[in-house]
Order: sequence, then C-alpha cells, then structure tokens
Amino acid sequence: MTMELADNVRKYRRRAGMSQEELAHAAGLSPATVRKVEQGGTVRMETLHALARALGIPTAALVASDAPEPAGRAEEPNRLNLIQLRAALTPAVGLVDQDAQAVGEEPNLRAYARTVRDARVLYFSDSYKSVAA
Repeated sequence: MTMELADNVRKYRRRAGMSQEELAHAAGLSPATVRKVEQGGTVRMETLHALARALGIPTAALVASDAPEPAGRAEEPNRLNLIQLRAALTPAVGLVDQDAQAVGEEPNLRAYARTVRDARVLYFSDSYKSVAA
C-alpha cells in the first residue's frame, strides 16, 4: 500500500473528527487494523470499503492519487459536494477528440463508442494501466 493511501485515510478520519478507535468501531474492524492502514501496511479492498462506509465517503476517495485536501468541519457542507461535482464534470484524459475540437466539427461518436468499448474490455480484464493510458 502506498503512503498516499495511508495519508488519505488519516485525512478523512481527522476530518470526520474520529479517533482510530472510533473509526475501527464504526467500520467493524480492530483498532490495530486502522493503525496498520494509516502506517502504510498492506490492506484488502474490503477493509478499505468498510473504512470508506464508516467515513461516509466513496471508497475511490481513499485511493485517489490526487485526492483533495478534506474540507474542515467549520466549512460549509456544500463545499464537499462541489468537490465531487467538479471531479465528475472534469473530462477524463484522452477522451477529447483533438482533431474535432481544432476544426470545430461535431465529435466522432463512433470513435468515442469504440474507445469506451475498448476501455471497458481493458477495465474488466484488470488492465488498469492500459485504461489509464
């Protein structure tokens, strides 16, 4: 597990105002497991999912490489929703048809559909590096 993941778990736990013991109880895990995760030990996806549910965040937020700094408790609650909305609206890298954008033509829907089909096949065959490329 990367230290980035450990840092994300710690940030979101602190943002929620929870101790390691409180998070462990809410997630149905042992405090030693939470400590291990925050120290960068190996962790199963099921454990991350339990931690994310207890923190009230998507599991993907814990493993995101560019996770935003969690908003403090004093900030308005809609700020968290705006962060998620921005992430959802930001186009994925590589999905913009540069040729069509430059000329001002309509997007090539067949090319997009083929790209999505190819990415889906790669995704479900666990070829995540290929999907990212």
